[in-house]
Amino acid sequence: MIAQHGPASRADQARKIHSILHDFIGEGLAKADCLDLGCADGAISARLAKHFRTLVGVDVDQPALRAGAASQGKNRAFAAASGYQLPFESGAFDVVICAQVYEHVSDQPALADEVWRVLRPGGVCFFSGPNRLALMEEHYWLPLLSWLPRPAAHLYMRAFKRGRWYDAYPRFYWQIRSLWRAFTIHDYTLPMLREPERFAVDRRFGKIAWIGRLPARLLGSLAFLVPNFNWVLVKPA
Repeated sequence: MIAQHGPASRADQARKIHSILHDFIGEGLAKADCLDLGCADGAISARLAKHFRTLVGVDVDQPALRAGAASQGKNRAFAAASGYQLPFESGAFDVVICAQVYEHVSDQPALADEVWRVLRPGGVCFFSGPNRLALMEEHYWLPLLSWLPRPAAHLYMRAFKRGRWYDAYPRFYWQIRSLWRAFTIHDYTLPMLREPERFAVDRRFGKIAWIGRLPARLLGSLAFLVPNFNWVLVKPA
């Protein structure tokens, strides 16, 4: 995979996740037990852990987990596990973070089912992930890559020497909503556009900040074109 996340982008990502969850949950966040799915080397998890009572990061990439072993702390731990077969009891967590994970999972309904299972009633999931209609595919930085049928996407990858196979599986807006249909969905797109600094997306949204001044109804009608979704999913109590 081509896309890389340096220290600055990881810090921004952690700030974005925390600011959205804090906006939604408030001071109760500090008493929450959190599960971070697809944590890789734990760099973002380590930044977030101070905001929770406990944080557990999981990933299937064992070399990455070993590389981030130094991120272990008194209120955080890491484990090798698949997002659609989690080694935790039902209702074990108040918060699940599922950031830029779903598109890498072949069994996405199983992932959604596991997030539901491990959340306590009334618990929340921070979800972010790409839209298949994004103009620029941000894993390999090829325009319209995710729009193509899978065979054509593989050929496109090879033609531009990005690899032999396109191994991400982004969905369309309505498909992602269907994936999380058991949850109540709170879309943070408009608040992020209105207050990019507050939600740590000012570097990303700086050149398009004017969009946030458009009427809310118009922006809502264009939700299916957002390149990357940022939602809070609530499991009913």
